[in-house]
Amino acid sequence: MEEKAKRSVKKSFRFTENEWSQIISKCEKVGLTPSQYLQKVATTGRVAKQDCLKEKQKYLAQISRISTGINMIARRLDSGNKFDSLTLNILLQIEQKVNNEWLL
Repeated sequence: MEEKAKRSVKKSFRFTENEWSQIISKCEKVGLTPSQYLQKVATTGRVAKQDCLKEKQKYLAQISRISTGINMIARRLDSGNKFDSLTLNILLQIEQKVNNEWLL
């Protein structure tokens, strides 16, 4: 793990008010300061939420619900039903849930 003392290079960035607001919002979601968040994003390209155990349990429950939806679709298609608006609606709901809950 890097020590704070080893960070000798200092750089500054400019953001619009909207960009900074988005960064602050993401920092709050993951429990990091803006500096910590930007360091992680710059060095790894991604940032995970800090409260992993609670989040893991939450995500496992969501994955279970998503799996149920996918199984419903598979059963409908296996029984000879066509890919109808109900099936499409289920897939869109799954996509929306994944995008809203899992992506920063």
